[in-house]
Amino acid sequence: MNDELQFCYCCRVHHPREQMRLYPTRAGYRWRCVKSIEAANSSRQERDAFGQQQSRQNQEASRRQADWSLLQRSGGIL
Repeated sequence: MNDELQFCYCCRVHHPREQMRLYPTRAGYRWRCVKSIEAANSSRQERDAFGQQQSRQNQEASRRQADWSLLQRSGGIL
């Protein structure tokens, strides 16, 4: 992956490094995007909305990966 991108452990997406911050966790410091940090500091309703949005994005990415894997196993062509 490009050195300009950093993986956010919170939303599980690669972001440009300038959008990332080292964030302390029990396991040590991890990279987290500013968007997820700001969402965590907002109201419960806004946090829930952010979490639901991330869940939808993760489910869609997972579905696309599963479709791709199935297509590859079946010998299909895109």
